[in-house]
Amino acid sequence: MMPLVQQLIKKQTQHWNPKMVIDPVQDRLLDIIATKKKAMKKPSKPKAKAPASSPAPNNVINIMDALKKSVAAETRSGK
Repeated sequence: MMPLVQQLIKKQTQHWNPKMVIDPVQDRLLDIIATKKKAMKKPSKPKAKAPASSPAPNNVINIMDALKKSVAAETRSGK
């Protein structure tokens, strides 16, 4: 019986190969980590500036200034 077991062991024995121990979970985790690192390294795109030839819009109103003027006008006309 012993010679039969030895023969079977010799027949089934292989040299070690890294392909024998593939871990798909670890491979996927490494891919996710690499993707997140790439996303963190990318600098934000600079915002496109408005062309210098067009004038800046002048329709911005400061609400507090408008409210103060309105209150002042009401107090003057209310007397």
